[in-house]
Amino acid sequence: MKNILVLNGSPRGLRGNTNVLVETFLKGYSALEPVQVDHVVLKDADVHQCCGCFSCWKKTPGQCVFKDDMVMLLENYKNADIIIWATPLYHYGMTAILKKFVERTLPLFKPDIVQIGGAYTHPERYVLKEKKNVLITNCGFPERHNFDAMVTSVKEIVNGELDAEILCVMGELLSVKPLRGRIQWYLDAVTTAGREMAAMNALSAETARALEKPLVAVEDFVEMANASWSADGGAGDARVELEKGQVPVLSVGYDFLTLMKHSFNPQNAEGMSAILEIEFTDLSETHHFEIDRGTCRLIKGPSENYTTKIITTYEVWRQISDGELDGAQAMMDGKYKVNGSLEFMMKMGGIFDGSENEDNRSQTTKNTQSIEKNSKVLGIAGEKWMSVLFVVWMVSWIGINFNALIGAWIPLVLSVTVLVVKRGTGMTTRFEKGSCLYFFILSMLDLLGIAILGVNGVVLNYLAIGAIWGLSLFENHTLTSEYSKYNFEGSPDNVIFKRTNQHLTLFWCILFILQGAVVMMLYQMHLYQFAPTLYILIWGALKFTNWYSKWYPERVMRGGH
Repeated sequence: MKNILVLNGSPRGLRGNTNVLVETFLKGYSALEPVQVDHVVLKDADVHQCCGCFSCWKKTPGQCVFKDDMVMLLENYKNADIIIWATPLYHYGMTAILKKFVERTLPLFKPDIVQIGGAYTHPERYVLKEKKNVLITNCGFPERHNFDAMVTSVKEIVNGELDAEILCVMGELLSVKPLRGRIQWYLDAVTTAGREMAAMNALSAETARALEKPLVAVEDFVEMANASWSADGGAGDARVELEKGQVPVLSVGYDFLTLMKHSFNPQNAEGMSAILEIEFTDLSETHHFEIDRGTCRLIKGPSENYTTKIITTYEVWRQISDGELDGAQAMMDGKYKVNGSLEFMMKMGGIFDGSENEDNRSQTTKNTQSIEKNSKVLGIAGEKWMSVLFVVWMVSWIGINFNALIGAWIPLVLSVTVLVVKRGTGMTTRFEKGSCLYFFILSMLDLLGIAILGVNGVVLNYLAIGAIWGLSLFENHTLTSEYSKYNFEGSPDNVIFKRTNQHLTLFWCILFILQGAVVMMLYQMHLYQFAPTLYILIWGALKFTNWYSKWYPERVMRGGH
């Protein structure tokens, strides 16, 4: 097992962009090699700055006058197999936090000046374990030459060459969550770098070249970087937009939407023509996106005819964009409203997912496409299979009045056939499995001479199907969602989608149980001949389901609860 010591010199600690790179690198390394990681956030460590007393050389050789966390850190430093020097670029060098640690390593060396490898230096006091050194850093500029001084400095500190260098330009983009999909390729390269260090203690030429590339086009970065100072809360220093004949106006909302524009995924908007308008009620700003044939333009001011309009506060939309709030849940909670097309709203997660190529498309989009691709079996669309199962149950409801063959055995054969046909498609549902189990039990009871026929069989059928639907209410995804997901553009974990299907599943459960109760009442009143008319309710319930699945999300979208 390798011991890795991470010396994190970022003032932001684990919340910084540097740590994004560190954790991504460690993810790749640990995938191939067992590791013991000591991740030291130096800003939180008790480390005094060196006072230049030279006691560690003269009075107490190898021991500093300060008895702080450096006592332990120096031991860890000596025993580490890999040192990760992690720091953002501050004024062309490492941070003062990391520099303070470096200066306190003086006890590891002797005061003598000797020539080693053609250069004069201080010899090591201890026989240090042979180490690999990795530099992980990032800067806010788009050019790599800004790292030159730091790289030279760190190489001098480690008395030689670095085994790996991850020098990320445009590093501020690492923390812009709406852009994560667009820069995922770079994080993938960092993960690969970790794996290669574990496998061969070096980076391949291909990976090194990938890590040298800018995260985005320089022109895009400059626009995003300038916009982010306003969008991230620096309104006091935000750029001022001058309109003819108007006083300067801060455009915090517009600058934030500029970041959103750069997360546009043209592949997921192919063939689409739409206008998305966003109104920030607290900023008195309204701007809109024009999406047409795989392009996206952000235009100041309201549109004349939007496809979808989002009405919200700046802070709510910022939190949704940064992943601090779930968009669907925020809508359920009334934190924002939507006018216009709900269909376009549901597609937004894929349209603005930040991906630039097929490999980086959002998982939600991939899942949706996979569902669409496999949504038909024998020409029957996924949601239509619920109707097929209802036909099987109707055969049982009718037949169980007369004999077990039609009431139990034929429905068993039919429901098993449905399962066999759909086997291997990933489309089988609890309704189909539960139906098979129930008709199997009825058939086994018939074999044992316990045939449940007539009104008792009909009532039992209603209670059984009600139980199958009702039990799914206690699971993460209810039964109706297993069918309605084929008509839904977003993720099945969307809270609005889940809530809609909870309502519908409860509706069907209650409907079946009430039908069973009505059948029993009709029997008691000697009106059992009218019981078959109850089947008409199923047709009506299917119509209601289709209507409610559209009406309820639209009600929530427009601010209803």
